Amino acid sequence: MNNGFEFVSCNLCGANDYTVRFKMLSTGGKDNSRKYSASSSFFNEEQVVTCNQCGLQYINPRLKSEVILKGYIDGTDEDYVSQNEGRLLTFERGLDLIEKYAPKKGKILDVGAAAGFFLKVAKENNWETFGVEPNRWMCDYGNKNFDVGIKQGTLKEAAFPDNYFDVITFWDVLEHASDPKSELIEAHRILKHGGLLVVNFPNIGSLLARLFGRRWWFLLSVHLYYFSPETLTKLLTKTGFKPFKNKLHFQKLSLGYLAYRLRPYNPLISNALRFLIDGLCLNKLQVIYYASQLNTLSLKE
Repeated sequence: MNNGFEFVSCNLCGANDYTVRFKMLSTGGKDNSRKYSASSSFFNEEQVVTCNQCGLQYINPRLKSEVILKGYIDGTDEDYVSQNEGRLLTFERGLDLIEKYAPKKGKILDVGAAAGFFLKVAKENNWETFGVEPNRWMCDYGNKNFDVGIKQGTLKEAAFPDNYFDVITFWDVLEHASDPKSELIEAHRILKHGGLLVVNFPNIGSLLARLFGRRWWFLLSVHLYYFSPETLTKLLTKTGFKPFKNKLHFQKLSLGYLAYRLRPYNPLISNALRFLIDGLCLNKLQVIYYASQLNTLSLKE
């Protein structure tokens, strides 16, 4: 095994007892500054295993954590910010959900804030916004365009005070973390008692994930962990949270962008759709869709 790789124990139960679900197809050859980005679409070619003790699925072995973090810090992501309209509309729905269950409107932290689109929506709705994001380019983009208080770095490096936030969000982030349990422990420390935690994640227990198997679109190299509602509930409970609601997550993106994202799966169909969409001037049409993601809401006990 390449020295840049490491074997890891199960992040949920600590066991080293697993069954291989998807065999390794490749170990590298990709530019990590592109591979570890918010809009990355590199297929998962690594080995995915299932813990025999608790059922958590994850990449093992994987690139070392410091290599992954450097990949996140470097690079730009114009693809992600090109879809600002759809992302803002999606986050408006997300904020509506939060405001339905949040104890009060106050300080909100977005972990893995990317370019700050969610925080922009929150700020416009009178929340006091904070964010953390490893990628320098994304931080600069969000702070320059929206002034939403994103710190460059990791959640632990941000060193927020105890019991500080009313709401903490992880939008499509926890599956990227090298140590999700540690992220949740830190979130528990800085969230107020009775505060709301929102975790959005690709549900590997969904019907779509089961139907598509290794061709499921969320099986990406950038995703180190694959949660189901059952395994995420176990992890949240273990780190001091009380999950109380799961809700299907719907997104909006432009029709042209969705056709473009189809390219790695079927270039012929992707190109044909893009030609048709361009011809009908539907490239910027915002489409709402469900792709097997789930929102889990929890309270700090």
